[in-house]
Amino acid sequence: MGIPLRRSTTPAFRRARLACLAPGCLALGFFALVLGGCSAVGASPLEYTPEPAAIQPAVDCSTAGWWEPEAASPSSLHKGSIPEGFTTVGVARCTSDPGSRVVEEDHLSGDFAPLLAALAQPSERGGPVSCLDYAELPPAIWLVNAEVQAVNIQWPLDSCEHTKPDTAKALQALTVSESRSVPSPEAAP
Repeated sequence: MGIPLRRSTTPAFRRARLACLAPGCLALGFFALVLGGCSAVGASPLEYTPEPAAIQPAVDCSTAGWWEPEAASPSSLHKGSIPEGFTTVGVARCTSDPGSRVVEEDHLSGDFAPLLAALAQPSERGGPVSCLDYAELPPAIWLVNAEVQAVNIQWPLDSCEHTKPDTAKALQALTVSESRSVPSPEAAP
């Protein structure tokens, strides 16, 4: 039989033991904090749907430029979700050209169901700790009803505030039935 080992309980021994454990505990706590923070932020972004867009008397592509717009109706600048009860019979895409200060207003035709489904996706807030930073200038999307009223629709955004890709894919599947150039208010003589 062996002699049982007795742990020293002197204050010096306890301080020495704590001094050895402290760096390990600090490192473990730091990694737990970092990993916990990353997974908590990136794991579940919050989803939201913007307020419904204001119904306008017509499409107003003059609000789609990079310049400071001087829209006839300030409410046409407010982009939002599709209002309840709004039945889409037409789509207009407004694409700005910063070099010429002209906006192309394209009226599209085809099956609008994929576009409406893409636009119905919720946007996200929060999410990844870091995002790839790049500029996007997506075209404005106006939905038109049978009375030729229109709504300026907000593209669904991911947690990095970039547009979700389904909307662009759905727009590419549509064909241009009519197109016209809309000069910016600044370009007018």
